[in-house]
Amino acid sequence: MALCTQLAVEDGCMVYLGARSVTKGTAAIEQIVSANPAAAGKIELLPLDVCDESSVRAAAASLKSKLGDTSLYGLVNNAGIGGAHGPTAAEIMNTNWDGPRRVVAAFLPLLHPTEGRVVHVGSGAGPGFVASLTAAEKPLFCTCPPSEEALDEFARAKMAQAAFAASSMMTGAYGLSKALLSAWTMLTAKQHPSITWACCSPGFINTALTAGFGASKSPEEGTVSIRKCLFQPLAGNGWYYGSDGLRSPYHYMRNPGEPEYDGTPP
Repeated sequence: MALCTQLAVEDGCMVYLGARSVTKGTAAIEQIVSANPAAAGKIELLPLDVCDESSVRAAAASLKSKLGDTSLYGLVNNAGIGGAHGPTAAEIMNTNWDGPRRVVAAFLPLLHPTEGRVVHVGSGAGPGFVASLTAAEKPLFCTCPPSEEALDEFARAKMAQAAFAASSMMTGAYGLSKALLSAWTMLTAKQHPSITWACCSPGFINTALTAGFGASKSPEEGTVSIRKCLFQPLAGNGWYYGSDGLRSPYHYMRNPGEPEYDGTPP
């Protein structure tokens, strides 16, 4: 809701809010407009369940009809679930890893061919996960992976490990899903270089996902990197950005305020 509000009110965008529940999505828009009258008419509900292929395709078709001859400028993949509140490892992977891929496949034809941008909302758990890997495993995530199939093969191997499902959010399915998302961002930037691709961390934000973990930053403070990746000039394509909007590495976790990553390989 925070990002949708800022995009509509501060950035003057027409926003299509994707939501699995029409009831909850409608209520969210009503809440936004009630608090920010300037958002009236600038946010529209788009029913969308990233875990359901037919739902994703229907949402893309619906948006295409709404846009007419106009191209979509930006796509933000921010649907995500974590392991601390009940979902299984398979459910986490389906939402956080397979979900963005379904959405990109369906919505990519709607994006402006040269000005379009795709922003994937990652997490600091991604670099945390990669830091836990062996030296032989890390290159898949620290340089552009050879293929999407290579990422899937790695994911299947990890998921098959008996102890993996019981791992922490950092070294389990959640961290894996976010690491895969960032690596895939590098790959899609190479495959579709006319589109601007980025993956970023919102930071440790107080949301339902982080409830009970001590997060203190508001959702409004978690949009810095997303909005940079959407609107500002980026020095490279397919990079990962920290919550402060600065380029960050993937072989270790860079904290906000530390020097920006210079791209030196691990």
